Amino acid sequence: MGLENQVALVTGAASDVGYAYVKCLLLNKVKVLLCDINLDGCQAIEHQFLKEFQNINIFSTKCDVTNEDEFENAFKTCIKYFGRLDIVINNAGVFDNSIERQWSATVNINYGGVVRGTLLAIKYMGIPNGGSGGTVIQTSSLWAFSDSYHCSPMYLSTKKYLMEFTKSFGKKNNFSLHGVKIITLCPEFTAINCVRLVCKNETLQKNEHRVAEVEDLKNIQQSPKIQKTDNIGNALITILQHGKTGETWIVENNKPLRLVE
Repeated sequence: MGLENQVALVTGAASDVGYAYVKCLLLNKVKVLLCDINLDGCQAIEHQFLKEFQNINIFSTKCDVTNEDEFENAFKTCIKYFGRLDIVINNAGVFDNSIERQWSATVNINYGGVVRGTLLAIKYMGIPNGGSGGTVIQTSSLWAFSDSYHCSPMYLSTKKYLMEFTKSFGKKNNFSLHGVKIITLCPEFTAINCVRLVCKNETLQKNEHRVAEVEDLKNIQQSPKIQKTDNIGNALITILQHGKTGETWIVENNKPLRLVE
């Protein structure tokens, strides 16, 4: 299935994974709305791609996925600017170890943002609502499958639950009602600077366990096998073209993605 001239709305577009998604979508001639709470970051990416590529259609808007009105306005902006909507990528997320202070924000963004985005996608792309159907992609994490990484339990639990949400909402009987496929992509760790995030959000206070966590993240970052964001972007295109509703896919080790059975 070709993607040319389809329209995608990407949340968390100012992140490096969001950047990779947008780049690969544009290379496949998809029109893209960049959405992020960091509007300046989106606009910088937009301007870069406008210089780098020819004949692309791209636009940016501010979007806080925890704000229902602002999130819905992003959908309205997309349809008003491009005339249609075919793909929604729920990519906005946070990694925060300060559980006592920020746990509700982590849940509200990582899980609540995906729920809001999925329901809005069904509202605006669903066949009973006058849409033509479409695809929703949720960005989870390979970390959700492993106990070997020391990181935020709130982050892990929200990312893990996305797969259950996709499995439930993506059932074939639900798809038959609205025509919107729902699929999860779980990327391996990339060049995201989680070490900086951990140090910024939580004081180590000479806690040996926390020091070990940071060291683990540093070692992962410095690995020559670290996942390249372009590999994640290419995986996105593959599942948009060939993925089925309710599925979860893993992309790791810079290899082709694989289906979670």
